[in-house]
Amino acid sequence: MNKVIQLQKYLFVSLGVFIPTSIAITNFIIVLLAICWVLEGDLKSKIKIIKDSKWMLSIFALIGLYALGMFWGDIHLNAKWQFQRLALLLVFPILATININQRTIENGVAAFLITNFISAVIAILINNQIISPLGEIIPLINNSHEVSAFIKYNYHNVLLALSVMLCWYLVIENKTRHKYLLLIFIIAYTVSIFTEIGRAGQVIFNLAAIFYIIYYNSRNLFRGIAFFLLLFSFQFVVYNTTKAYKNRLDSVSLIIKNNGKREHGGYIGEDIRYVFVRESLTKILEKPFLGHGTGSFGTIFKDDIYSGHVFNKQTTPHNQYLYIWFELGILGLLLLLRIFYYQTLDLLKTSDGIHKVLLPLSFMFLMLIDSYFFIYIVTIAYIYLYTIYNRYQLE
Repeated sequence: MNKVIQLQKYLFVSLGVFIPTSIAITNFIIVLLAICWVLEGDLKSKIKIIKDSKWMLSIFALIGLYALGMFWGDIHLNAKWQFQRLALLLVFPILATININQRTIENGVAAFLITNFISAVIAILINNQIISPLGEIIPLINNSHEVSAFIKYNYHNVLLALSVMLCWYLVIENKTRHKYLLLIFIIAYTVSIFTEIGRAGQVIFNLAAIFYIIYYNSRNLFRGIAFFLLLFSFQFVVYNTTKAYKNRLDSVSLIIKNNGKREHGGYIGEDIRYVFVRESLTKILEKPFLGHGTGSFGTIFKDDIYSGHVFNKQTTPHNQYLYIWFELGILGLLLLLRIFYYQTLDLLKTSDGIHKVLLPLSFMFLMLIDSYFFIYIVTIAYIYLYTIYNRYQLE
């Protein structure tokens, strides 16, 4: 039994290394953790913890509703893909109830931050053409132009933003003896975030910065204004010195000014996200209570929506809330919100809860701009960090 407990401690820490670097190895580690979870025993105690957790019960209820969603609607061609993503949510109760101590949690934090620092530095070097993309050197790494260092730029971008928030928490609340090292990490994360094309991480960084400025300067107006000017100056400098950031910001601004119109390859048409929002809401209003059934979204868009865009059965509306509401109705949407509502309440009850709630709040924002609850790397990173935040004070 001690060997099983020791193994799962090593596996937990190793997740911090492989979540930012390898989907395949992360999958393998999760399988091993699930086996250890069973072999460790004490299932009655674990089940009781799960039953007493409102957010974990909400996860099982959401999965159950997806199963029931197979019995209404006429189209379920993407259901298999859906259930594969839903299976990942079962990692939540496993990590919430495995036997790990404070030292393991701290080592997991170190592994996650160090690996993301290495990933950020490599991405910066690649982005500045100092070294070749790793995929050209190491065959096991994807050689796509969308890969920053080890994973796609938009996922890489988000993991770095979450790392920045974790570092800010550790530095501000004096939770580390390595403040100067973490400040170097923050600089590397920030440079990588704002010199690459991923937008989600940039927005999370800015929102977290605004939160901290308001929270720590609510009684000192002049200091708060000074920090806002500093943040604005940083954005101004980055905009005028970084081509990727400028192009992204200009593109979004132009789409907004043109009421959703954009030019792509000489063709002027509606931006895909505008199409998703408008058409999703139209279809949702047809069946607002039960939705169109599990796995129906992509096929319905492919068959019924004529916008000049190409859809497939695994298309999502780039919005988790619309996605679930479309397929499962209002009850599915409420279950999703219930998960994050009770996770937020649980974190607020912990020490330094005001810092920790930035994690679920950031993820809720991410779900506004893509279906991140079903995106493997970002979801498993969220599960991992939530476990760290929630269990940090329990040991």
